[in-house]
Amino acid sequence: MSNISSVQGTEAISPYTSGGRIDPYAIFKLNFEALGGEKYVRNDKTFHFQGEMKLGNGTFNLEEFISKPLRNVSIISSNFQIVYRSGDDGKNIWFHQNGNLTSFDDSNSAERELRKLWEDYAYTDPKNSVFKSQATRKISIDGVNCYEVVIKNNKTNEVVTHYYNAETFLLQREIKDSGSQKIQNDFSDYQQVGNIKMAFQKDITYLNSGTKQSITWQSIKRGIYISDSKFLPPPDPNAPRDDSALTGLGSRVNTYA
Repeated sequence: MSNISSVQGTEAISPYTSGGRIDPYAIFKLNFEALGGEKYVRNDKTFHFQGEMKLGNGTFNLEEFISKPLRNVSIISSNFQIVYRSGDDGKNIWFHQNGNLTSFDDSNSAERELRKLWEDYAYTDPKNSVFKSQATRKISIDGVNCYEVVIKNNKTNEVVTHYYNAETFLLQREIKDSGSQKIQNDFSDYQQVGNIKMAFQKDITYLNSGTKQSITWQSIKRGIYISDSKFLPPPDPNAPRDDSALTGLGSRVNTYA
């Protein structure tokens, strides 16, 4: 029976109940421990990623900033030119390409509420009223035995299936099924970043179409200061906006100038 010691070292955590069934919530605990400890995994709220993204025959530079709760920005560039960027400023989701900006208010959506719960690892709490997790089998993923955990919620139609390596308890695969789209994420090359381990390789397959892309991070930083202005969309030159309320600087800001 696979198990690892808890942080305190006072007891071992088993992925099975006393009745011999696979316990998804024990597996979540084991995953926290494998990553470096739950308190460390939950602790940091800001991240900066730098690496490459391969899509089709193209290779692009990719940079991402994340600030919890629910702020992020992704910048895709090629030959030192930004070709696409997207983000979430905590209220609005936006996309910018070829000088065109698309933005919409997402502040009250059920999907946003759910994303916040995912950020808070609410699915790992057996008492949470939104998520319900079930684990019924071990399955081979690319020749590696994994515990399959199916996570459902009562707010959207999305079903998320996790596959945890049965020896290391690191997340090896995740499949998100929204009903209209099915996306598979494969994680590998876990490396130490401060107190925790993070995956430096993510391979993405859009199962509906078969489209594939891969992301390789060369650098991941945690626990850094990121201004809220970083997550704002590029300003519209025809309608300049005053971002002083967010930045505290009392001036208009072009985040990417």
